[in-house]
Amino acid sequence: MTVSLSVVEASDPDGLVDAAARTGERIAHLDTLMTRQRQALAELRANWHGQAASAAIAKAEANLDQQEALRARLQALQAALQSGGAQLSSTRRGLLMLVDSLRATGWRIADDGTCTPPPYLPPVFTGLALAWTAVIKRLLSQYDQIDRSTAAAIAAALGGPVPQTPPGTLGDPRRLPTAGTAPEDVKKWWDSLSQAEKDGLIAEHPPELGNLNGIPADVRDKVNQAVMTDDLDRVRDVAARHGVSENDVIADPARYGLTQVDATRFYNARRTSEGLAHQRGNAPKDPRPAMLWGYQPLADNGQGRAAIAIGNPDTAANTAVIVPGTGSSVRDGWLSDGHNDAIHLWDQANISDPDNPTAVIMWMGYDAPDGFTDTRIANPDLARAGGDLLAADVNGLAATHTGPSHVTVIGHSYGSTTVADAFAGSGMRANDAVLIGSPGTDLAESAEDFHLDGGKVYVGAASTDPVSWIGMPGDYPADWLNRQLGYPVGMDAGLGADPAGDEFGSVRFRAEVAGEDGLDVHDHSRYYDMGSESMRAITDIASGNSDRLAQEDLLAEGRRQPHITTPDHFDLPFGGRVPLPHIDTDIPGTPAFIDPEAGRPGSSVTTDHEYKPTG
Repeated sequence: MTVSLSVVEASDPDGLVDAAARTGERIAHLDTLMTRQRQALAELRANWHGQAASAAIAKAEANLDQQEALRARLQALQAALQSGGAQLSSTRRGLLMLVDSLRATGWRIADDGTCTPPPYLPPVFTGLALAWTAVIKRLLSQYDQIDRSTAAAIAAALGGPVPQTPPGTLGDPRRLPTAGTAPEDVKKWWDSLSQAEKDGLIAEHPPELGNLNGIPADVRDKVNQAVMTDDLDRVRDVAARHGVSENDVIADPARYGLTQVDATRFYNARRTSEGLAHQRGNAPKDPRPAMLWGYQPLADNGQGRAAIAIGNPDTAANTAVIVPGTGSSVRDGWLSDGHNDAIHLWDQANISDPDNPTAVIMWMGYDAPDGFTDTRIANPDLARAGGDLLAADVNGLAATHTGPSHVTVIGHSYGSTTVADAFAGSGMRANDAVLIGSPGTDLAESAEDFHLDGGKVYVGAASTDPVSWIGMPGDYPADWLNRQLGYPVGMDAGLGADPAGDEFGSVRFRAEVAGEDGLDVHDHSRYYDMGSESMRAITDIASGNSDRLAQEDLLAEGRRQPHITTPDHFDLPFGGRVPLPHIDTDIPGTPAFIDPEAGRPGSSVTTDHEYKPTG
């Protein structure tokens, strides 16, 4: 049975979050003890041999096994408490704010969520009662479901089978942690290895090692580039032996004793290598410090996944993660082919604030829709699946970072939906979010759903970018616009709320395109143009200087709904007045189609916002 309002009001989900913090302290203490034991065990293996040594090592391993099992239960308990408490707290806060605001305007809300409108509302508004009732009952049901799943997760952590744990130095010290191991545990495992063991693993370069969150970025780069080189040399060596071109080999790999898998690995390795070269630039004496942070050439049905970092995200004061949208993949050349998004951001950020370096990660780590004719583009499934992958990678940055860190995640087009889902649905943690050219935020119905660490949701939406209008509330506006543009996002449009709306809770920055005064699909790809106002704003946010937006007149008003106001009295012709019910509100259900940015004079949109080197 769904919980009631009174039960929600009396609950204290923040107590679960506090309990999670206390559990984390106990885990940290246990980790310290286990790390010392692992280091001692590594020394034993290296320096003591024989029957007595084997017995002592076996006993120590058994003891560590028991501690790993205890830690696994504590970690599962902490995750259940933290996740459940945070979700319950957020749902409770939103529900009670809504109820309080309705009651403050005269609505009566029953314990089961049924809403009764105040008597002064005209009949046209009585239909709102059904809508508000549905919303509140949905939130009550959601609260109940979260409560039940949290209770089940706590019970499983305490009494169910022991959760799978990452290997430490038990058995073979060079055995890799399994996929899904917490980045903090991966980091502890790596730190517990001797330098000889680390060097051995890097020399062997197992592909899984270069994609493990919790492994230092410089190690990931060495391993991934070694794996990429293997993929390139496998085909190039065959081509050289037969006196043919690389393309001849991958066009018919079986003819040369290779497989289609070899051909796919080679093609995506070549694309990735081109991406690294492009990001480094054309100055051999002063290349940009590009690193191969992730590399999975066979992922997503051969489209591949990869992530190139310019700068070291483990040491930079600021890290920006760029997430692309529709039509992007390793295979199709998003890492190269003239894509200068990361180059522009890295160059500008480090010119604007050289004392606080910024690293930029080009994250091609998910399966994006193949193009505007891909029917999956109007469906959030790829964004939600990509959100899980993105959250895992972004959250893993903290495990290897030294010193304070400011993390910004930037999503363009469908990538902005993926970023929103990573925050709202997958628990991604970062300081700021930037959404540009967004067709909608799916699971995130407002900025509050991002749960940012002291930061804000920033939005760039050019008034001439048609895709940025797809997220208007209601099915009709999105479908109409989609039809007028020739179905650029498939037959069905709409991926959630428009983050540029004034009620979303975001901070909108100026992102108009110089010389444009009407809808143009090409303006959807102009947000990273050098010198544009959007590029300047993104730079300031990513470099930790968002306070400059106001100083540089780069803040923009959000898109608005039409507004209705009625008089609060009627003056009688013979004197006196009659009070009337006063209404002053946006028209419910109408799209936020009034865009203050669309009315700016063309002369105010310029391309001179580029940061210039000094000296």
